[in-house]
Formats: sequence, C-alpha cells, structure tokens
Amino acid sequence: MRKTILVIIAAIVAIGAVVGGIVLHRVTYLSYPEGKDHIDYRDVPDNILLREVSIPASATYIARYSFYFCESLRKVHMHEGMEQIGARAFAGCRGLREIELPSTVWYIGAGAFRFCDNLQKVTMPPKLDSIRHNTFAYCFKLHEFTMPDSVTYIGTSAFDMCAELNNIELPSTLEYIGESAFFDCASLDSIIIPKKVKVLRHMTFGNCTNLQHITLLGRLDTIHPMALHKCDKLQEIRIPKGTKWHYRRVLDRNNLSQYKDLLREQKTIHRRPQR
Repeated sequence: MRKTILVIIAAIVAIGAVVGGIVLHRVTYLSYPEGKDHIDYRDVPDNILLREVSIPASATYIARYSFYFCESLRKVHMHEGMEQIGARAFAGCRGLREIELPSTVWYIGAGAFRFCDNLQKVTMPPKLDSIRHNTFAYCFKLHEFTMPDSVTYIGTSAFDMCAELNNIELPSTLEYIGESAFFDCASLDSIIIPKKVKVLRHMTFGNCTNLQHITLLGRLDTIHPMALHKCDKLQEIRIPKGTKWHYRRVLDRNNLSQYKDLLREQKTIHRRPQR
C-alpha cells in the first residue's frame, strides 16, 4: 500500500505540484505520468532514497543532470521512443548495476554515466554514432559492454578507469579514439584497432597494465609517445602484411623504438565476430 501511495505522489510531483518536504524525503519509487515529453532535474525529488524510476513512453529525452548523484538509484525503466540522454544525466548513480537503453536512443551526452561505481552491464542502442568524453569514466565494475556497429567517435576519457573491462570490440566504423579513452583499464588484455583509426593519442591505453596484444588493421599515422604508457606486459603488435617498415618509421618518429621488436606482420588478420 505504501508503494502505491508513493507512486501517486511521485506522479503529481512530476507535473509540478507542491508536496510537503517530508513526503519527498520518503520517495523511493518514481512513476512519471504519460504525456510528459521529457524529464529534467526539476522532476526529481532532492533525496537520497530514490531507488527505482519509470519513464513514460511519451518521453523522448532525459535532460542533463536529471538524476545526478541519486546514489541509491538501482533501476531505470525506459521505453522505445526515448531518443536522448543528456550530459551527466545519471552521473554518480552509485547503486545502478545494469541499464538497458532503448534501441531508439541516438544521443548520449558527455559524462552521462560517470561515477556509476557499481554499473556492470550496459545494453547499448544500435544507432549511436559517438561515445562522448567521460561517458563511462570511473565505472570501475563495468565488464559487459558491446560497442554499437555505428560508432565513429570515442571521446576523451570515455572509459577511463573501467578497471574490470576485459574485452571490448571496436567497430569497423570507428575513426577517432580520444586521449585517455581507455586509461587504467587494468583488465584489458587485447585490443583490435579498426582500419579507419589513424592516431593513438596521449594515454589512449595508458596504465593498461595487463594489455598483451594489440592488433592494427590499418596504417596508423601517429602513435603518441605516451599512448601505451606502462603497458609493460605488451607481447606483440600485430600489423598487416607489408606495413612493417611503415610502423618502424612511426615508432622511431614518436620515440617508441622499444616496441619495434614486438611488430608481427600477418597476411590476414581476422576480427572476432560481432556479438
């Protein structure tokens, strides 16, 4: 009975009615009314007990900072038709363990899930073209993540300190990987860099202390001197056949000559099948 009362109250709050503060501090479940086209921070009670949220099918976007540091939030229900998740919308939701994003989502703002310490699994939408800076930074327990085939851009520190991320398939559409994109991903043991990527930037894989195998499907023009900082377990860099001299020059030019002995030409390099 108590939960039903809270749902009704939460629906009233969502359309802007004034409700006594003592009631707001007991809200653990929010169910927004149909007809509401978006959610923003004014629709969320300022309390630390909120555990579950149901977004109506009528809502097409969640504005930035909407659920910022709702630390007890564990479940978010979204429907097909949701299109945009704003910057830092769920940042600091430390109770969030899993989130499924509708297939209709095409935009996720910077830092949307930053500091979601306990987030383990994310179901990503297939239409996304970019993962912006800090989107999953400090998601220490994130380990189940499938990159959409449509992604062309990974921003600065996108997966910074995702310490349990041990396997990630980068799509063939990818063109840009930002600085520190995978910094301190300590469980990452191998990575395949798609053909369209031309630069490995500062600390792209810095402190990936368990990284052992890198496969380059194309010709990188630049590898920043700190791109592989403290990748001390690196055993081989697999490159396409006929590119050894190219990569030896790239490594020399970027003061990375210590990696020349790790270059291994491969006649055919097979990608793992998409999941």
